[in-house]
Amino acid sequence: MGLFSKLLAVLADDALLARDVKRSLVDGLYQPFASLAVGAASGTIVATAAALWSNDLTITLTAVAVTFIGLSRVILTRIYLKRGPEKGDRYESWENYFSIGAFAFAASLGVLSFLITTRSSNIALQVITPTFTIGYAAGISGRNAGRPLLAIAQVLLSAMPLSAGLLMSGDGERASLGILSLLFAYGMIDITLSTREIIVSALVTTREKEALAEKFKAQASLFDIALRNMSHGLCMFDAAGKLQVWNEQFIAISGIPPSCVHTGIPAELLYELSRAVIDPTVRGQIPTNSQLSIEANTLKSRNLVLKLPDDRVVSLVQRQTAEKGSVIIFEDITERRRNEARIQQMASYDDLTGLLNRNSFRARVSEALRTNIKYSGGFAVHLLDLDHFKVINDTMGHPAGDRLLQMVADRLRAIGTISRSVARLGGDEFVIIQHSVDSQTIAMELAQCILRELEQPFEIDGISVAVGASIGIALAPYHADDEDRLLKCADIALYAVKADGRSGFKVFQHEMELATRARHAVESDLRNALTNGEFELHYQPIVDPNTGAVVSCEALIRWRHPAAGYIPPSEFIPVAEDTGLILPIGNWVLNEACREARNWPHDVSVAVNLSPRQFSDPQLAFQVVSALARSGLSARRLELEITEGVTLGATQKVVETIDALRELGVRLSLDDFGTGYSSLSYLRKFAFDKLKIDRSFVLDLEKTAESAAIVRAIVGMGRSIGMIIVVEGVETEAQLSILRAEGCDLVQGYFLSRPVASPQIRSMLANAEPLTKLASSV
Repeated sequence: MGLFSKLLAVLADDALLARDVKRSLVDGLYQPFASLAVGAASGTIVATAAALWSNDLTITLTAVAVTFIGLSRVILTRIYLKRGPEKGDRYESWENYFSIGAFAFAASLGVLSFLITTRSSNIALQVITPTFTIGYAAGISGRNAGRPLLAIAQVLLSAMPLSAGLLMSGDGERASLGILSLLFAYGMIDITLSTREIIVSALVTTREKEALAEKFKAQASLFDIALRNMSHGLCMFDAAGKLQVWNEQFIAISGIPPSCVHTGIPAELLYELSRAVIDPTVRGQIPTNSQLSIEANTLKSRNLVLKLPDDRVVSLVQRQTAEKGSVIIFEDITERRRNEARIQQMASYDDLTGLLNRNSFRARVSEALRTNIKYSGGFAVHLLDLDHFKVINDTMGHPAGDRLLQMVADRLRAIGTISRSVARLGGDEFVIIQHSVDSQTIAMELAQCILRELEQPFEIDGISVAVGASIGIALAPYHADDEDRLLKCADIALYAVKADGRSGFKVFQHEMELATRARHAVESDLRNALTNGEFELHYQPIVDPNTGAVVSCEALIRWRHPAAGYIPPSEFIPVAEDTGLILPIGNWVLNEACREARNWPHDVSVAVNLSPRQFSDPQLAFQVVSALARSGLSARRLELEITEGVTLGATQKVVETIDALRELGVRLSLDDFGTGYSSLSYLRKFAFDKLKIDRSFVLDLEKTAESAAIVRAIVGMGRSIGMIIVVEGVETEAQLSILRAEGCDLVQGYFLSRPVASPQIRSMLANAEPLTKLASSV
């Protein structure tokens, strides 16, 4: 019972062992390799003798099993030992592999001993086999004691069959040997348990010592790694002021030569060495020798910021230790100071242009309200918005738009009186504070100066670009005495400039606020107009001046407001452009025009105007395809009229869009020719089907020869490059006669027909009466 209790205690203790201890015990089963190999070889020799001398098939087969199992265990052990560190990752499996082999070898050896004892008459075998079996059991109890169940099972599997065979022989002497072998097995089990206790205790103690040593080593290594990899410089002095510890960063940051730094160097010497690299302008910040001498009772904690000759800025923190020593930490804060300056720059200035930003502008206005009005009179706020910026940004790309904003900022900065008072609020919106303004005239003079500067063309990627600007002006304190109201007044004045056609300036008037409110009302109603079906299209014929036949009709949008009646396009189209509503409205116009043109004669096409915002929409080509597909209209009967602003910059994006539309079979017209930019350059770059001469060239056609000469030149140029020339704004018979004489291909205007609704245009086209004849009879 005592042995059984001891076994239970050992098993309970084994369950509590750490994983690494168990791994080591399993490792011990496979080592030393020599003892296991010798055991297997000895078993093979005994088994071979039994097979040769017994003349018994059962004994022979059992002997073969002993030999095979022994050889397999040797191979398994070699595999385990060759796996190296990987073998411990699955120690439970390797313990099972070993146990199976051990059990099989012990059992086969025990069975062989039993068979020799009971079936063989060979005296040599009866002596050799039991002797080897008892020796094997004795060796196992010590060798595998670390895994007690395994060792005990091996002892029992090898010794018990031998004891059974001796007891069954019927011979008193052999029976006595059988009893002795049982007592031997009991003793081996007790020895195994005791040995296991010694092995585990020694292993645990060794592991604890190794773990403690590794811990101390790891801590020392971590401290060394931390010291070497600190971004800060560190040096530590003892109570006597002698250097004990430092790192490479301390040397790099302080600039002290490495050859001068060694253990035991006094702090005073380090101080003298450091004085040579400290900027003399800040040397007064450094503590005196007595403060840095690390002397007991006189040491003071210090936080200093030092500037070195190479423009680096170093922070020095000195702290006293509990042992009356000192630790001094050096940190290179140069980049931090630069970042702080950069953050301050970003907080106050626009990142793209370097001008003041919105927050800085508001601060400047607040300051001006506090100081200028009190000491220097009033001041003006000029709110500036670039004309045609969206066209440039959409057609030439955002990088080009950014470069334009930078060039505008440079020109504004170059105006000396406002160089430090220009801000960018965002997008293409700038604002200028003009100090010491006591009359509108002074503010207007500056606005004229700004406009002159911005009217000069800008060179972007080799392309000359003209933009111009619109400026709204508000005066403080006359118009407002707080920054929000002041900026709002300038914004209202700016809207008034835009409403009058841009490219100018206005000083805020209270009447403008009413107009702005009306504009906002238009914007609000415009958002619902498309949904409510308030838009309709009218069509103006485009006529052959020689035959009077209608060749095409231009679709012109009209807005029938439920309360205000018809609202002119000049009032709502600019609002639609500014708000982006022109995109859904333009798509509706495209679909409605195609649907209506489907009902016209097959030789009459429909012309639809495209705004720059529409042309920059990547979905434009898809929308054209969809409109043609829904209506069933042939692509050759659709003309898209494009203003010169669309082609500004002639970017790859513009070229690709024009090519995509031409591939569809749609015809393209260049509208309002002569009113925009370097018109001739676009005729070289794009193959338009039609060229529409703006109505401004027709107004004085009857009065001045110059107008006729201009028209004649355009017609000749257009024909030379294969373009059809269309003249807009024909309002008299005399104008029509001149244009016919000059060889214009097509004409359009009130003299021929005003824009009419769908039923009237259908009737007109069905009648097929020449419009020139009808017009002349009016």
